[in-house]
Amino acid sequence: MLWAVVSLAGGTFQTARNGMARSLSGRLPATLLSWSRFAFNLPLATALVILLYWVLGQGPPSVSARYFMLVGVAALTQLLGNVVLITAFRFATFAQAIVVHKTEVVMAAVVGLVFFAERPSLGAWAGILLSVIGVAMIARATAAARKGGEPTPWSQVIQANRGTGLALVAGALLVVAGYAIRYAGFELADLNPGGGGAFANAASTLFHVTWIEVVILSVWLWLRNRSAYGEVRPNLRRLAAIGATSFAGSLCWFWAFSMAYVALVKAVGQIESVLSVVLAIGLWKEQKAMDQLPGIAVTVVGILLLVLT
Repeated sequence: MLWAVVSLAGGTFQTARNGMARSLSGRLPATLLSWSRFAFNLPLATALVILLYWVLGQGPPSVSARYFMLVGVAALTQLLGNVVLITAFRFATFAQAIVVHKTEVVMAAVVGLVFFAERPSLGAWAGILLSVIGVAMIARATAAARKGGEPTPWSQVIQANRGTGLALVAGALLVVAGYAIRYAGFELADLNPGGGGAFANAASTLFHVTWIEVVILSVWLWLRNRSAYGEVRPNLRRLAAIGATSFAGSLCWFWAFSMAYVALVKAVGQIESVLSVVLAIGLWKEQKAMDQLPGIAVTVVGILLLVLT
């Protein structure tokens, strides 16, 4: 049950991060917002690792080449997955890209079954499928709201084109990232049997994945749009808040991956879609978001099935 609570917390923090990023999205480059997510995450991840391993007297954990290979794969696939998804929005509608992208939950379940002998119960499979269907309904209703309320036919939402192909690739990359994170934590546990446990291993893995992502994004931003760094100081407080919520959400995901199957964690994490609609209605007064309530209901039922089975 702890894994489900942690997964729900991860989705909640991610919703908060996205909400704050939305308030800056029209003013700052997307690359800078992505950079801030990791750059302001890193000091917190570093401080937590120092607290766990040095202040509490355990010393630094033993690591291996395999461990760094796994965290490297996690960092690269996580970054590429987000880049490919953003690119997908250029060639497909929001609903098309999101619906296909969210099939990552099913992909994760299939990968776990085929390659890692992970066998969710029938109730968990039902919860996984319902959560994906619910998010698809939310995305379709969101697309309708953007077009003034005109419903989008499912035949237009679910179709093969360049954008949906890229969204599928993005989902696959994020599935790889999830499994790389999960097994990096297992590798650390095997190397340090008397270590700080799953939470400490998750914190250490988060630290290493984050600094790799910061290095990559910092170099990219410097080469492609270095003037964007001038926006950091005027928006320091908000960017730091984005980094803090990103840190909290990522720590929850990494910790949850060590306790439950990747597919289950990702499915419960669909609570992010539900909370995003709640924010849209309550905070931004987007009354058209009320049309997304049926999708919310289906998603919540799916999550409850996962938590209770």
